Amino acid sequence: MQTQKAGAMPAQRVWRFDPVYSTVEFSITRFFFFTVKGSLNGLEGVIVLDEEDVSRSTVTATIKAASLDTGNKRRDAHLRSREFFDAEEHPLIEFKSVSVSRGRDRDSLDLQGDLTIKGKTSRVALAVNEMDRSRSPRGEEFVYYTAATELDRFALGINAGGALIGRKLKITINVQAIS
Repeated sequence: MQTQKAGAMPAQRVWRFDPVYSTVEFSITRFFFFTVKGSLNGLEGVIVLDEEDVSRSTVTATIKAASLDTGNKRRDAHLRSREFFDAEEHPLIEFKSVSVSRGRDRDSLDLQGDLTIKGKTSRVALAVNEMDRSRSPRGEEFVYYTAATELDRFALGINAGGALIGRKLKITINVQAIS
């Protein structure tokens, strides 16, 4: 059994997303040349980060499907309907990591996980970058990550709109987490 040296940082640290400062933004094309942008609000999650061996790290996250916001109430209501996200029947969008590995440089990670939307689970890959770490005047430690991916909405079971709406959904996730 290994003992931890006095004052040493634990190998694994738990970081909780701050839903006020964590965001999910998306964009998709419409009619081949218009871009619709939007966000999902209230992202919650937990990072268990093992800095000695990142492969032992995990990430879980949830967000309410009804929090979808494109700035157009009529469009938002349509996107929350059964035809798209079915937010009433499937209120949560969930992510659970299956693997974490080092990325191209010391501040990047490759994250593979299962994304569940409308009860359908698909494997997704996220390119993650650690942006910063800071400490508040009260001594709380924060970490900031950004992640990006491109999703095939048909693979996620969101087929409505056919060819009028682009197939590829670009996602950017910004996380502020506290330990």
